[in-house]
Amino acid sequence: MQLKYSITENDENQSFFAERKTIPYFGVDWHYHEEFELLYPIIGTGVRIVGDSMEYFNENELVLLGSQLPHLFKNEINDSSREVDYIVIKFKPYIINAFVDNFPEFYKIKQMLEIARRGLIFESMDSYLLLKDITRICELRGADRIIQLLKTLVKLSNINQRRCLASENFYPTTGNADKVDRLQRVINFIAKNYVKEISLKELSDLTFMTTNSFCRFFKERTGKTAFQFLREYRISRACQMIINSRKSISQICHDTGFNSFSSFNRVFKSVKGLSASEYKSKYKRLNSL
Repeated sequence: MQLKYSITENDENQSFFAERKTIPYFGVDWHYHEEFELLYPIIGTGVRIVGDSMEYFNENELVLLGSQLPHLFKNEINDSSREVDYIVIKFKPYIINAFVDNFPEFYKIKQMLEIARRGLIFESMDSYLLLKDITRICELRGADRIIQLLKTLVKLSNINQRRCLASENFYPTTGNADKVDRLQRVINFIAKNYVKEISLKELSDLTFMTTNSFCRFFKERTGKTAFQFLREYRISRACQMIINSRKSISQICHDTGFNSFSSFNRVFKSVKGLSASEYKSKYKRLNSL
């Protein structure tokens, strides 16, 4: 997987890019760009790679990506259950630096942007509360637009429930790109074959490593074992089916690669904190509000 430089095309009458998009699926190449990026997935889940961090992303998980930070967001092309709906905002460093370098009142924004070189993720509840502010950036024009961006960055800088994504020492080198390429091969294989039995040998062969070396490599890059990742991926798919289909829980259990309902329920509860039926009931309640 080649690391690509991406150029953002801006309207000549606007100093930064802001848009709400609806697309069939996330399938953006491993890339980087000069701009800072705010990305808010309203509808859609999948896998997010930022620097050397790889993990699942969920709806209402706002991320702030620093300038030149490699990243990609991906879900399944053949997942036609619903389209992806998200907001993306990109702004060049000099636009915000003009404010934060000259006004000490903006020191928290400056501090946040420095940390964002590793990528920042904000808690879902805090992100959700900012959805209206972020949507407004896309709707406004003229000076009101950049004022709204500054207001939103001020609110973000005051959120304490946030964490970095890439490791402290990450730097976009060819070596790191090669490691991400190996991870991407594993992700693609799991996405296509999660319903089937998957062995460690199959996964290690994809990375041209021994089984032991692959296990160490995968745990170092993701913070979890390959089988933990596979189980969580299956549960992520199960959640999408619960929300977007009329399948029974037992059918969803079968369609996500679990051999028994008890095993499915046990793993579902360990990942989501409640059973599949409780998850379904909770979603129905929230959707009826």
